[in-house]
Amino acid sequence: MLPLTEELLWLALIFLLVSVGAFALVYRLTGTRRSQDRLQSGLEAESKPELALGSMTEGLAAQLPVGTQPGSDIHRELLAAGYYRKSALTEYAAIRALLTIGPLIVAGIVAALAETSQLWLILGLGVIGAMLGFSLPRVYIVLRGRMRARAIERGLPVAIDMLTLCLSAGQNILGAIQRVASEIRFSHRVLADELEIVYRHAELHGLQLALQQFADRVQIPEVRNLAMILIQFERLGTDASTTLLEYAQNLRTTLRQRADTKANQTMFWMLFPTLLCLWIPAAIVLIGPAVLEFQNFRRAGTEQLRDARRELEEYNREVEMRFRPPQEEQNR
Repeated sequence: MLPLTEELLWLALIFLLVSVGAFALVYRLTGTRRSQDRLQSGLEAESKPELALGSMTEGLAAQLPVGTQPGSDIHRELLAAGYYRKSALTEYAAIRALLTIGPLIVAGIVAALAETSQLWLILGLGVIGAMLGFSLPRVYIVLRGRMRARAIERGLPVAIDMLTLCLSAGQNILGAIQRVASEIRFSHRVLADELEIVYRHAELHGLQLALQQFADRVQIPEVRNLAMILIQFERLGTDASTTLLEYAQNLRTTLRQRADTKANQTMFWMLFPTLLCLWIPAAIVLIGPAVLEFQNFRRAGTEQLRDARRELEEYNREVEMRFRPPQEEQNR
C-alpha cells in the first residue's frame, strides 16, 4: 500500500500525461486536416502571418471554435477594436481557449496534490478561473472598440474642417484624405490610421468602396454619414465644402450635448458616494448626543445601584451587630 502523498503524486502525473496526450492527439488531427485542405486548395506556398501563440494558435483555436462568418458579432467587434488581420479571429479563439482550459488543468493538478478537505474549493476556483478566461477576452474586445469609437468621434470635427479646407483649396477628395491623415496623426492617431487605410484602399479599388469599408469597419453613425456624403459628392462631382462645414458644426453640437448629458449623469451618480460619505458624520451628529446621554444615565444608574447595595450591606451588618447575643451568654 503506497503512502497517501506518493499516491497523489502518481495520480497527478497520470492526469498530466493523459491531458498532454489528448491535446497532442487533437492538435495532430486538426493539423493533418488543415494540411490536407491546403493541399487540395493549392495554398501550400502561401506565406502564413506570424500568429500570437506561434504554431499552437490554430490547435488551440480548434478546441473552442467561434463563429467565423464575416458578419458575425465577434467579427464586427474585432473590426471595431482595430484588429484587421486575417488571423485575428483565430488568435482570439486561441487565446480564449488557453485562458479557459489552463485554469482547469492547473486546478486539476493542484486538487490531486491537495488534501481532501480543500478539493471542492480548488475545483470551484478552477471553474471560476475558466469562466473568467472565457469571458474576459470578449469584454476586452468590446471595451477597446468603445474606446476607439470615442477617439474617432473626438477627432472627426477637426478632420472634417481640415478636409473642407483642402477641398476649398482645389484638391480632390483622395488627396484631401491623405493630407488630413498626415496632419492629424499627432493629435488623433486612431482616426489618422483609419484615413490612411481609406487612402490605400482607394488607390487599389476606388474611393467609393474604400469609404464603404471605412464605415463598415468603424461602425459609428457619424462616420457612416460622412462616408455617404463623400460618396455622393464624388459621384456627382459638386462642391462639398458647405455641407461638410455644416456637418462638422452639427458634430460639435452633438458632442457638446453628449458631454452635458454625461456631466448631468455624473452629478446624479455622485449623490450615492456623497451620501455614503456624509452618513457617518451625520450619524455621529444626530445619534452621538443620545448615545452619550444614555451612557451617562447608565453610568449614573450603575453608581446609584452600587451605593444602594453598599448601604444595604452596612445596614445588615449593623442589624446583626445589634441583635447578636453577648459573648458571655454564648460561652455559657
